[in-house]
Amino acid sequence: MPLAAQTRVLVDQVGYEPDTPKQAFLLNYRPGPAEATSFRLVDSHTGEVVFSGKAAPAGSVDHWHLEALSSVDFSEWKRPGSYILQAMRGDRVVGASAPFEVAPDLLERDTLSNVIFYFKGQRSSGDLDRADRHLRIPGTERVEDLHGGWYDATGDYGIHLSHQNLTSYFNPQQVPLVAWASLAGYKELTARQNDNFSEERRRMLDEGLFGADFLVRMKQPSGSFLESLSAPGKDKLAADREVGNPNWRTQLKKDASDSTEQVQAATGPYAYQASFRAGGGVAIAALALASTMPQDGDFTRKVYLQKAEEAFAFLAQNNRTLLNDGRENILDDYCALLAATELYRASNRPMYLQAAQTRAASLMQRFGTYGSLKYWRADAGTRPFFHPSDAGMPVVALLAYSKIAPAAEQTEIKAVIHRSLAAEMELTHAVNNPFGYARQVIRMGDGTIRAAYFFPHDSEAAPWWQGENARIASLAAAARAAAPLFPDDPSFQKQLQGYANDQLHWILGRNPYDTSMLLGSGHGDARYMFFRSWKYTGAPGAVVNGVTAADDDRDGIAFNQGFAVTGKDEDWRWTEEWLPHAAWYMYAVCLPHNAQ
Repeated sequence: MPLAAQTRVLVDQVGYEPDTPKQAFLLNYRPGPAEATSFRLVDSHTGEVVFSGKAAPAGSVDHWHLEALSSVDFSEWKRPGSYILQAMRGDRVVGASAPFEVAPDLLERDTLSNVIFYFKGQRSSGDLDRADRHLRIPGTERVEDLHGGWYDATGDYGIHLSHQNLTSYFNPQQVPLVAWASLAGYKELTARQNDNFSEERRRMLDEGLFGADFLVRMKQPSGSFLESLSAPGKDKLAADREVGNPNWRTQLKKDASDSTEQVQAATGPYAYQASFRAGGGVAIAALALASTMPQDGDFTRKVYLQKAEEAFAFLAQNNRTLLNDGRENILDDYCALLAATELYRASNRPMYLQAAQTRAASLMQRFGTYGSLKYWRADAGTRPFFHPSDAGMPVVALLAYSKIAPAAEQTEIKAVIHRSLAAEMELTHAVNNPFGYARQVIRMGDGTIRAAYFFPHDSEAAPWWQGENARIASLAAAARAAAPLFPDDPSFQKQLQGYANDQLHWILGRNPYDTSMLLGSGHGDARYMFFRSWKYTGAPGAVVNGVTAADDDRDGIAFNQGFAVTGKDEDWRWTEEWLPHAAWYMYAVCLPHNAQ
């Protein structure tokens, strides 16, 4: 953009599909007489103006300080090509976007390959992988080969099924989600019968089986899966590699000393193993799904199914003993539901259909109206379910179950999914929200239940909080996956696709920071890590943590506040790369999205 530009043009920096709505925003630096009042769409190769129109005031977003925001719409333009959007004041260009494309299957073509290669780059290797081949199991004299898996995030060489155990409600699905999403995405691309996806499918199958092999190694005899491998210490040395305490990440950075002495000890015969909600359920689902693939990995498909069935049998009897509070909640429901569903698909054994029916019934009765708000209930009371990475999982798990559910249950499943997603969209648009960023019902640290854009800083996970691109990508996946369920309601289908697209547009640059948070696509500050040092450079295909509430304003907005601003080493909250972000993005992109 020229130095004299007065307007920042906010577009999806990858682009738009021909038949989808195409909206962009003009963020005016100089409100008043200098504001852009119109726009031009220019062919980036020929310089020809192909479309033009007026800008309309977009309104303000409370606490976001975007009072000079206007919107433009070029949905009528459907011709594939490469374009630049120019902001105009009269006949003067006052701002311009970088080139973006209009093309069918655009995200599959231009971003999916990079995301798959990102996972390949996150594979454990070298001295850490060699160390993981000889790890002692805590509390025993056994030494096992636990190699494989994907490093958790930029600068974090730990390999985790989950963390946040002590919060009860915020366990994210990590390595098992990557394995399941790779294989589920492979199936979705296969079903679309497009030969252009052949190489992506091949590589996704390879990643999924790589993850399944690791989960087999993590499976404990007569038990569940080890939850974590850690690389403790500042230098993360292979010599210090160990089976990780499942509690350590929850209590990390509780004080300025960043001491690990305060971490709650892991105790009991299954202390290092994963419950349904701490990765065990989705690990079972991934292994069961792997057993249905067209080829073996390091282990056979028979072994994948055997380990999944053994783990499910163990957790069906012992899950509560692995929980920090001894009480199952919505996370256990959706993780166990996905596990039972995939096991039934793989084995056709009635016991798994019965288990899925029980979990689905428990999950569905959690959605309702509480006070003035509609939401998923996380506990036995009225606590709302809100999650930093897996907000779409209740719907995703129900949708998977709907494909095996008895006909008598189909109407109820469809109704609950409809009510849930309609409520998500209603909440999102209950206030002026031009970007369509998915709002959520949250519970503050003082117990207050309220609607908000971002994950609160004062939850049970405090001082842990970070951007939530995985959360909005999971909601995009849920909406896209649900759309085919409503062929008799094209208006609702269109709303779902628009909601999903809004979340993906945000990740890809149509946000107030003019930044694509998928590295290697578009432009912006997300290319740089940790106060713009070169120590932690990003990888193409990685999705960074993303935007958060402001430190000094629970309804405000913040992205990439560096050390110079905060005086704290907290850049990771915005710009660190994390497996769940890319996993949910990948799965969402693989889903069909033709209903507009």
